[in-house]
Amino acid sequence: MTAGRAVLGLAGAGLIWYGLLGLPSQLGPAQLVGLLTWMAVAVLLHDGVIVPLSTLAGAALTRTGSRLRPASAGILRGTLMTGAAVSLIAGILMKAQSEARSISALEGDYAGNIFGFWAGLAFVAAASIYAVERTGRTRSGKGDSRQNTRP
Repeated sequence: MTAGRAVLGLAGAGLIWYGLLGLPSQLGPAQLVGLLTWMAVAVLLHDGVIVPLSTLAGAALTRTGSRLRPASAGILRGTLMTGAAVSLIAGILMKAQSEARSISALEGDYAGNIFGFWAGLAFVAAASIYAVERTGRTRSGKGDSRQNTRP
């Protein structure tokens, strides 16, 4: 474990502890129970849905004989999981928007924004994968097999 990871881990644990100590003073009992329920469902969703789907996606990439380098496959899996998580959050916001009693609540165009997000995410992932694959081939000498015949 590097010193940087240790420092970040301790800083994160300290911030979590500070937040937990402040919760009872800022939330009522009903809100505290609601928050704890939400956090428990989030853990269940992560461990019961997101992790298995990520594992299956990784296995599917491996099984299909993907010719991607491991770094590129990681970029692809990370892209898909990021897109799925953001889409889930946007879906919740679109549902809340459809049921909002106030016109001013949740004014964003979530459907249009999620489309733009996926387009940008796909572009960045494709460019990243291209760069990883391209640099890997030139470093290993498997790139251009033509010899330079100029004197």
